[in-house]
Amino acid sequence: MKIRRIAIVLTIGIILSTAPAVDAEDFSQPIEFSHKNHAGKNEIPCEFCHTYARRSNSSGAPSMESCIGCHRVVKGTDESQVEQIAKLIEFWNNKEIIAWKKIHDVPDFVHFSHKSHIRVGIDCTDCHGDIDQLDLLSINTMINDLSMGWCLECHKTAQPTINGKIISPVRNFRGGSIIQEVKSQAAEGTLTGSTDCYACHK
Repeated sequence: MKIRRIAIVLTIGIILSTAPAVDAEDFSQPIEFSHKNHAGKNEIPCEFCHTYARRSNSSGAPSMESCIGCHRVVKGTDESQVEQIAKLIEFWNNKEIIAWKKIHDVPDFVHFSHKSHIRVGIDCTDCHGDIDQLDLLSINTMINDLSMGWCLECHKTAQPTINGKIISPVRNFRGGSIIQEVKSQAAEGTLTGSTDCYACHK
């Protein structure tokens, strides 16, 4: 039994030592994409591009068809934008997939459903921050670490609700800017998330 344990440890050590090195600080994308320009300046709703967020576990990366649908016409307003949009069109013409790097991510052993959170009134900004004010994303721009402790703290906190949905500031669209003049409404109840291990670790 002891020999078997040693063999397992040695095998894991060999796998780890031969695994390719990953630069954790490299957040450069194949094409520079500005959430500030798209969701902020141009007020494109998050779900226009992340179409699966309200009906699936994953928010989904925008399809090439979505991007090219706009950028066949929109060619950019400055040299940098023109250059990046030209890259997009080149990917499209070559029928190549854009290998976007995930920034906001959880481990594979964690089950997270965007749909479940959106349906109870959680806003994109509650987890992702004011992403519509960011040009480039990296670990340093994340307002939350998406750790188990952070998730549990939110799940254990009683959130005020109206009609079963969590009260949040009223926004132009999910993830968009807050409409300041809208008055807050009185809560009718509260809602807490599940703390059952199986809810997130299926």
